[in-house]
Amino acid sequence: MKSLWRVLPLALCLAIPAMSEDGKKEEPKKTEATKDSDEVKKAISDGIAKLEEKSYSFTAKLDLEMGGSPMLNTEMKGAHKKPYTKMAMEMMGQAMEIYTNGKVTVQKNPQSGAWEKTETNMAGGFDPKQLEKVIKTATWDDKEAKVGSFVCRVAKATVDKKKVAKLLGQNGMGGQADISKSSLRFYIDKKDGKVRRMKLSMTMSMDMGGGGGGGGMELDVTMDQRLTYSSKVKVELPEEVKTLMEGGGGDEENKKDGEEDEEGDEK
Repeated sequence: MKSLWRVLPLALCLAIPAMSEDGKKEEPKKTEATKDSDEVKKAISDGIAKLEEKSYSFTAKLDLEMGGSPMLNTEMKGAHKKPYTKMAMEMMGQAMEIYTNGKVTVQKNPQSGAWEKTETNMAGGFDPKQLEKVIKTATWDDKEAKVGSFVCRVAKATVDKKKVAKLLGQNGMGGQADISKSSLRFYIDKKDGKVRRMKLSMTMSMDMGGGGGGGGMELDVTMDQRLTYSSKVKVELPEEVKTLMEGGGGDEENKKDGEEDEEGDEK
């Protein structure tokens, strides 16, 4: 049970908006061999940048297997309106509710019902902006795909497995992770460049104790997230959450009425 709860930050890896405060982005060397890849990576980067500025709701399906045995199959729902993101899911029969402003993450304790700051810096450890940083190369798939009614180009990315393992360690997942397989895809709207879907699959062996002294297990994780953009999205923080975020407030934007929907009611 304890090991499964330590996997939760990974379950949230695609659900946090691009709001972490990072250093300067490393610029790859420009060569003919990387020109096409750089064009696709720029499309991914531009789409991720929109995640912070735009308001949207999302659903994310999570599948987790440990040692080849199904451990978790659930759906996360949430909403983002700068600077806040709300997430809700049911895990092992317990309802979970989480808020973040990109700097502080607050979760309701499913046993006590009390709001608590999380020990893991989920917003700074493994979010879409961080995923962008671990991409080595990216190419467009030959075929386009629809996400709802939106026609998208599919960007297939290869990742730096060592960098991903490092992010897992920063996220409280232990210090030893060996990633054997990974698949990362971004579905980019052809018309407006928005990210409509993100899908990450990984197979890894991990020492959940973090000390390299045994306790390793194989994990298969798939997160498939779809986003619906609308200026009507609101994220209202409970008073306890505002207090824990040291001052709260800042959600005046969420309280504005009469805003025009960016794209109408999307399905």
